[in-house]
Amino acid sequence: MSLPCRRADIAVIRRRHRGYVLLLTSTCLVLLLQPLAGWWPLLNPLAAIGLALVMMLFLTRFSPLRARRRLFYGLGTAAIAMELVWILALATYPALARHLSIPHLLIWVVFIVTFLLRKTRVLMREPYVTLAVVMGAAAGYLLIGYAGGFLLHTLLLWQPSGFDLALLPDGSAHTSDPLRDFPTMVLASFSSLTTLGTTILRPGPLLSTTGGLVITLTGQLYVAVLIGLILGRFHRRGTG
Repeated sequence: MSLPCRRADIAVIRRRHRGYVLLLTSTCLVLLLQPLAGWWPLLNPLAAIGLALVMMLFLTRFSPLRARRRLFYGLGTAAIAMELVWILALATYPALARHLSIPHLLIWVVFIVTFLLRKTRVLMREPYVTLAVVMGAAAGYLLIGYAGGFLLHTLLLWQPSGFDLALLPDGSAHTSDPLRDFPTMVLASFSSLTTLGTTILRPGPLLSTTGGLVITLTGQLYVAVLIGLILGRFHRRGTG
């Protein structure tokens, strides 16, 4: 396998690697802000919008992929717009916000999954594995856990019987301010993602059990695919 040696190629690779670092740093910052969001619930939607902008920036300035950028920008814009509409609905008409939670979830999941697919294609084009490349792969894993928070939060609104409400910030009164429950759902998502398990999900109810299983399987599949790509990269370098 031939490695790029021109200065222009190296400059492009370094810029892309800076994008990986930016993406991981932004994702970690959003996750670290979760405890503060328990006191200031609006921090979560603002952090989600900021992370969406970083993801769009990554594919604008750092990604070599050019095709279907407008589709991805449209998904990102729709996710941000839906986040704003959902916040407004929560403040003015909570019953409407509950119904909007499903399209809210779908738009965010499609946006994040599309980003992960495109980022994986970018990782496959890397000529060699560096610390920055590993950081880019790790950012994708964290994004899966974050997307799982959206999934569990929506399931909480529609099937609260599948969760131990006593573990939520407001206990059984969680519906009074659903935004305060989002950090707890993110934590539960990462517990499922890392296969540690979480006590907040009650065994039995189909929706919550399926949600936890989907998060676990998606995380394991992502790790398996990336390990295969990295090992295959080293194998080709050793035999090339």
